[in-house]
Parts: sequence; C-alpha cells; structure tokens
Amino acid sequence: MKRASQLRDETGSLSIVIIGFFVVTVASLMVMTDIATVMVAKRSLTQATEAAAMRGVHTLNRQSYYIGKGTMATTPLALINKREHPAIPIDCNQAVLDVMLELHNWSTDSSSMKRQELQGIVLTDFLCDGTSVEISTYATVKFPFIVPLTSQNSAHLYAKAASTNQVQEGFYLFGVRLH
Repeated sequence: MKRASQLRDETGSLSIVIIGFFVVTVASLMVMTDIATVMVAKRSLTQATEAAAMRGVHTLNRQSYYIGKGTMATTPLALINKREHPAIPIDCNQAVLDVMLELHNWSTDSSSMKRQELQGIVLTDFLCDGTSVEISTYATVKFPFIVPLTSQNSAHLYAKAASTNQVQEGFYLFGVRLH
C-alpha cells in the first residue's frame, strides 16, 4: 500500500519540467548565438571580398590607358558628340597581387571590421578581363558553442564580388570635374 501512495505522489514533478525548459532554453540560446555569429562573419567576409575587388580594379594599366590620348580639341568634341567613355584598363597581373594583399590584410587585421571567428580568407577564383575584376573567396567560421547534439564547431562561408572602373561624365580641367 505504501508503494502505491508513493507512486501517486506528485511532489517534485514540477522541478523536472523546469529543468527541461531550462535545458531547452540554454540549447536554443547556444544555437541562436552560433547563427548570429555566422551571419556577422558572412557580412565581414562579404566586406573583405568587396574591398579586395575594389582594390584590384584600381590598378591602372598605364600603357593601355595613355595610348591614343587626344588633344585639347578632343574633349569638347566628345562632349558635343556625347561619345561614350571607354572603361579604364586594369593591369590584371598587379590586380591579383593587390587582391591577395587586401585579403591578407583582412585575415590578419584585428580591427572591429573583421570578425575574430573568421579563420583565414582564401582567394578561390580570380577573373580579370582587362576592364573588370571578379573574385570569389572562402573562409571558415568557428562557432562560439558546439551545436547541441552534434559535433559541428565550424561552418564554411563563400563570397563573390565584381567591380569595374568607369570614367564619370563631365569636363575635367587639371583633374577637377567642372561639369
């Protein structure tokens, strides 16, 4: 008889529910922290990729750029005829070096722009056609917490960016845009 009354006794059953909710809450917070870390690291990787593409596109191919430059009369004629400006030529050999240097700077920088969870940004693809640059990057992000019920402690992130340099319309006198 005593055992039957002990089995029907519900004393302490609420503590099991509270412990269960606590475990679920902590696990959810860990997963949300990991997701937020990945999202912020992805944005940081995207910024690094965009910065590297912009740096690569600013490598002027001087030999191609200064061939066939006009005289004092060509600029007014171009304005009157509304001639399209050609894209600024890029030195692709120097561009790949500048892109890699920019990615290296982002990988080793300790400023607030770079997420410390990102481990080494790697250039996976580089395309340069002489007027634009397109790059792809890869990085691994380390989670602050191991995802509950798994052994996953990192994720792989990919980013892609492209850029080109165009001459702005207008009349330039000694490097100052007048129109």
